[in-house]
Amino acid sequence: MLAMIVWVNGAFGAGKTTTAGLVVKGLDGATLFDPEYVGFMLMPFVKSPTGDFQDLPLWRHLVVETMVGLAQQYPHPWVAPMSLINAGYRAEILGGIRRAGVDVREFVLAVPEEILRPRIDADQVEAKARQWRQDHVAQALTTFAALTDATFVDATRPPERVADDILTRLR
Repeated sequence: MLAMIVWVNGAFGAGKTTTAGLVVKGLDGATLFDPEYVGFMLMPFVKSPTGDFQDLPLWRHLVVETMVGLAQQYPHPWVAPMSLINAGYRAEILGGIRRAGVDVREFVLAVPEEILRPRIDADQVEAKARQWRQDHVAQALTTFAALTDATFVDATRPPERVADDILTRLR
């Protein structure tokens, strides 16, 4: 089995975590790795001036090193649900992983603003993050609109269909 990272990107509230869990179930030997855990590890020790761990250069470095290490030492598919809405951070992380020779397949969950904003408001699981998510919708949509090197998936459909679409494209 070959190492591969399936990066599930998209705006906050687009359904990345749900979709990634379904992709893991449908992709033989796959394991979920959420780069957010690297941020959770750092936050007690390092304070981000913006409150967002993605703004820490150390977080981005550790995500690259962790994903490369996992792919090299545990060579099977890894599924990473993480919004990378800062174009520079996205290039740094995904580019760093690719430069290490790891196959990265990025899927951006596409949800139009008029569907995304009410979806964020209706989310009861991440209710505490509601305003933060809403505050970052415009940046996410702007970043993703400029991408030409990712595979976009219509995430207005049920999560099972979104995951099936990703699995079909991986095969």
